[in-house]
Amino acid sequence: MKKSTLLAFTAAVLFGSGILQVNAASATFDDPLLLPNPAKVPTTGSVVLIPVASPQTVQGIHEFVKAWENAERKIALAESKKKNHQALTKEEAKWLHSKDKHNYADYFRKHSLGYVHGQETALNWNGENRNKNEYSYYTFPKYDKDQGYTNSYGYNVLRSMVDRMNELLQKQKAVGGPLTDEEAQALEDAMLDIMAQDQEHVSNEELRYYMNEAVWFATKQTVKNMSAEEPFVGDMHEINLREAIQTDN
Repeated sequence: MKKSTLLAFTAAVLFGSGILQVNAASATFDDPLLLPNPAKVPTTGSVVLIPVASPQTVQGIHEFVKAWENAERKIALAESKKKNHQALTKEEAKWLHSKDKHNYADYFRKHSLGYVHGQETALNWNGENRNKNEYSYYTFPKYDKDQGYTNSYGYNVLRSMVDRMNELLQKQKAVGGPLTDEEAQALEDAMLDIMAQDQEHVSNEELRYYMNEAVWFATKQTVKNMSAEEPFVGDMHEINLREAIQTDN
């Protein structure tokens, strides 16, 4: 290694170490999402920069619910034909098989919880802890069954919203997915209500962003996963071979 490179590297290490030592104590307390529920929740003023739900999240929820409604209708039709001993088309059989493999509620739970745990890891949040002991970012305490440590504020808010959303969707799954436009609209409104109720108590703009992204990500990934297991829309059209041949000629 050249002398100039070595000196630059050494200076960077020493300077970085000095900064860490000076700011180690204050950095933790500058992040309200890392600490346990703060006594004084930070405010952002009268203007909300990030609405919950955001337009992108509202659209994601709408597409998720409508895709679920469409799937339930197709599956109900195929089940009716099967019950009446009618022959199923290849597409109808695939609709029935898609229900046997996965469903919208379970995929949403998988992706929403996956997002929360991803943020927990990336942001070093404390999560899923049973006992009460002040958490310190810089000491990295190990879990102790007698002492333990509390969850981070960001984790508590995000996980609470996701759990309520999943409880709603699992109840919908138990009674059957939305079959009518009215049922779909009711489900969509209920999902948005959960976000609206939770955001009333959250003034931290960063956390509001995560609330949006968690639901947006889960809806988008669920629709993507289910579309891979359901018949492709283009394959559902019936083709008149005689007309197709005549047209080509």
